[in-house]
Amino acid sequence: MKFLFRIIIIIISFMISSNICAQTLIKGRVLDESGKRLEGVNIFVKGTVDGTFTNSNGDFVINTTSKDIITIVLKHELMDELQQEVNIDTNSGFLQLIMKKKDKEIEEVVIMAGNFGVGDKNKSSVLSSMDVETTAGTDGDITGSLRTLPGTQQIGESGALFVRGGSGDETKVMIDELNIFNPFLAGVPDIAQRNRFSPHLFKGIIFNTGGYSSKYGDALSSVLTLETKSHPLKSSSVIALLPYGGQLGHNFLNKKKDMSVNIDLGYSNFNSYYKMIPQKVEWLKAPESGTLNVNFRKSTKGNGMIKWYGYGNWIDQSINYTDIENPENKFPYQAKNINTISLLTYTRDITDKWKVYMGYGLNFDNSQITEQNLRLKTKTVQHQLRFSLIGNPNKWMKLYLGAEGFNTNIDTDTLKNKKQLRFRDQEIALWLELDIKFSNNFIIRPGLRTEYNEFLKRSVYLPRLSLAYKTSQYTQLNVSVGEYAQKPQSQLLINNSDLNFMRSTHYIIDFQYMKAKQIFRLESYYKNYDKLLITSPKTENSGKGYATGIDIFWRDSKTIKGLDYWISYSWLNTKRYFMDYPISTRPTFASPHTAHIVTKYFLENIGLFIGGTYSVAAGRTYYNPNNPVFLGDKTPSYHNLNFNIALLRKWGLTFNTFVLAVNNVLGNNQIFNYRFSRNGKYNQAIELPYKRSFMIGWFISIGENRSKEVLEQLP
Repeated sequence: MKFLFRIIIIIISFMISSNICAQTLIKGRVLDESGKRLEGVNIFVKGTVDGTFTNSNGDFVINTTSKDIITIVLKHELMDELQQEVNIDTNSGFLQLIMKKKDKEIEEVVIMAGNFGVGDKNKSSVLSSMDVETTAGTDGDITGSLRTLPGTQQIGESGALFVRGGSGDETKVMIDELNIFNPFLAGVPDIAQRNRFSPHLFKGIIFNTGGYSSKYGDALSSVLTLETKSHPLKSSSVIALLPYGGQLGHNFLNKKKDMSVNIDLGYSNFNSYYKMIPQKVEWLKAPESGTLNVNFRKSTKGNGMIKWYGYGNWIDQSINYTDIENPENKFPYQAKNINTISLLTYTRDITDKWKVYMGYGLNFDNSQITEQNLRLKTKTVQHQLRFSLIGNPNKWMKLYLGAEGFNTNIDTDTLKNKKQLRFRDQEIALWLELDIKFSNNFIIRPGLRTEYNEFLKRSVYLPRLSLAYKTSQYTQLNVSVGEYAQKPQSQLLINNSDLNFMRSTHYIIDFQYMKAKQIFRLESYYKNYDKLLITSPKTENSGKGYATGIDIFWRDSKTIKGLDYWISYSWLNTKRYFMDYPISTRPTFASPHTAHIVTKYFLENIGLFIGGTYSVAAGRTYYNPNNPVFLGDKTPSYHNLNFNIALLRKWGLTFNTFVLAVNNVLGNNQIFNYRFSRNGKYNQAIELPYKRSFMIGWFISIGENRSKEVLEQLP
């Protein structure tokens, strides 16, 4: 606690020192074109966190330490944004600012069933890109923030996304429409790993919890699609300082503003951090890793863009792992991994109604696991080509068609048995989809996807249909039904060439209300699983299952000034007969009840964020050989409270964010599963590797002022 106390003192010191500077008062009134006074206008000094809201008389007062000429930004949901320059040295009067009403546009209906968008330009957005970075308990992890949305499970021993009764390998991750073969950092058993990618890299994050487009396949449950950023507004640099490492990045934009390059270099070593924060895991070598991200962007003719995204990471770690059959014995478990990704895409307008996309992706992964007398080396190389065409044959129709192909090579070397396994596979997919708009209030989207796998020597045909009806200005009804398929994991395919695609059918109905920074979503679904894998007594596609449930989401950043919060709840009823299960039952990764409360409060006068997240989930089933009922035992309920605080400051040409985060504040003993010996005499809990964790960080933006980005997300 002394460590935490010192950190709080530092933050308070920053708050005090930052407010010593002399402040200037800017007073004024905001009117519309008819002279009516406007209440609730968000008004702030561009490039700072100095701001306020107009009162019932339309008046405002801003305290600012800015000098010389500043720009005041005014925002209101019914008005066009207004920016007004003010000279601090010469201004001594009362400002009178006039805002114009927005042109009335008919909001066209869009497909939203099962779709949680992240990003201001996505009409199905429920979270912003800033939410990914500021949600307490996620520490800026993309998938961590998505787990506060309904439909996801709290699987604390894995970083993967478990969605609506699906396992972690049923969710597919894509960047710029190209597949990411291994999206999570390599790790040791029973400890969750982060996804590989920083939210700073992306302008769009779309999380489909079901009923997703025919453009995507090879996923039974969910698809997460990420879109890298385009050109920055200007050149800038970023520095991140953390107790266990740091990051240095530079974004370059040429004078013509048609070419940009972004390079991010990061390094982390948790050795010292784990010495400060007691761990329940016996680390022989704390995780050490280095990461390189490179983005290249070039604008071309025809409103075109060439993008190349390159990623490289190495990581090394080892623990002393308990031999469950001989608890007195522990053995080293070491995990090493090198992962690289290369994604090249090209988009351009062919005509004013047609747009083309082409992409090539390369995934390379080299992992080495060493335990006892076993050393397992696996090298994976995957190539992907993707082509799509989007067009508007007429004003009532939009056409999507495309094709993609995969070539996958996996080599596994088991040194203990001096055995080498080679897996070669090729796959091709075609899709066609239409948006047919009957009116501005009603749209349907029929689609068809077909896939052929060379190893399986089988094809699948996957029809899908979605529709959306705008019932009022603020409400919408969405319905989706579709067939989905996924090939078995490669390690099971190697010795079983007679397997088939696993199948699922999604049925979804969704109601959504969106008005003035308030969002309500109610979604019901049913998923039927067929041809799931059975591994005992032999490996075959004879498994089956179902998942049905209700997801509820409510977000409000309007009712209380400065307060932003959301509440999500998921009810899940599911059973599966698959893998080595002898009966159909609730799988170990499915909790019947999951809920989250996420809150954020902004103290505008001192530029301070305070956030908290409380998550709760009912216990999950686990295997106990002493219980004659298969998976008849359940873990304790999951309760987790997380807290974070962030201080924003602009000093000279830098924009600084100081962050303190505390996870599992109450120190609850989080148990996710159990390991049992074969005779059932000994068991070990799989739990959170720490009682509490602390993170303090200093993030510095040089040249690019991120305060505008932050302020635009405020309630």
